[in-house]
Amino acid sequence: MSPRNTQFSRDDIVAAAFQLVREEGWNGFSVQAVAKLINSSTMPIYSQFANVRDLEDAVCLKALDLLKERMLTDLTGDRWIDQGIIYVRFAEEEKFLFRALWDARNVDLSKEMGKRFNEFIAATLADYLLFVGLDELEVRMIRLTRMMFAQKLAYWLNVNSNYLKEKGIPELEEYMRRASMAIYHGFRLQFSAESVSATHFCGKGGKNE
Repeated sequence: MSPRNTQFSRDDIVAAAFQLVREEGWNGFSVQAVAKLINSSTMPIYSQFANVRDLEDAVCLKALDLLKERMLTDLTGDRWIDQGIIYVRFAEEEKFLFRALWDARNVDLSKEMGKRFNEFIAATLADYLLFVGLDELEVRMIRLTRMMFAQKLAYWLNVNSNYLKEKGIPELEEYMRRASMAIYHGFRLQFSAESVSATHFCGKGGKNE
């Protein structure tokens, strides 16, 4: 049977391409594969997208939307802890989409998505209780450190779902909570010590020449 000459929308085509990448990664993606999935010729695809890169970018942006949607899930009642857990779970459960997000096939888009994602997370944590009273730099240091931890853990579990169990750590959720709190309280101790030191120095009449 020849492909149908049905009019396909941009969203229809992106959804099909997204499904292919989600299930098979970029190795399973091609214009021909997308056309086959929607039972069409390649003509409707090229009528909606100037080139293959544009379609790839659309898939990545759809994956980012899914990640952002997942990040709003309430797991434990602690927004910041939940975000760490969800991000790592996404890497483990949506292996191909996670790789598609950050593999820098399009370097400029990858940077833009990273910026959008960071701004999204910052907005969700604007009134986060544990960050109240900290200055902007202190919050940035805490968040950046936890982000680097979560990113590396996500990478390991994306490659090997049994990574934590092989290291003798049975539960991701408890591990993320403890690690996040260690980062938070460790920085808070440093901030407090620096504040006391500065107060003591000023109390003795010291000044920075």
